[in-house]
Amino acid sequence: MKKNKTQKYVTEEQMEIKKFIFVLLGLLILLVGVYFFTRAFVTKDLHKSTNDVEYTEGKVSYDVVVAGTMLNRPESEYYVYAFSNENTKAIYYNTLVSKYSTNEKALQVYYLDIDNALNKDYVDKENTSQSFTTIDDLKLGDVTLIKVKDGKVTKYITNEEEIKKEFGI
Repeated sequence: MKKNKTQKYVTEEQMEIKKFIFVLLGLLILLVGVYFFTRAFVTKDLHKSTNDVEYTEGKVSYDVVVAGTMLNRPESEYYVYAFSNENTKAIYYNTLVSKYSTNEKALQVYYLDIDNALNKDYVDKENTSQSFTTIDDLKLGDVTLIKVKDGKVTKYITNEEEIKKEFGI
């Protein structure tokens, strides 16, 4: 047998460095494992490719207007129904319009959401307009029905009962 001419001596510092490197590698493997486990079982997006992304197509609503454009609709005569979509009675108001729309001679009804940021300059729930000559004088309250004929306001109704009468409900 041959004797090993050089014996390797490992110092205590070298042993500590090896332990430190093994601990770091262990932590790194653990973190990578947790990452892939989370992607696979929690968010479930590990196997999704970027081609699987779903896009929602934008839609234009032709029944919604803003106060600045409510007098220039293509019809010669129509209604603009202004109310808050966040109001607890919003479904009730939509139902009134739906009932009216089933009428054969019903005019087009446009919705104006008073909570829309584009309409904020035209909303004053405490000092509502009873009539107005220019759009700048318009101040809408909680519920308002405006009848427009040839670009001019012919009726301005703020009472729910009168709105129901106007719609024939």
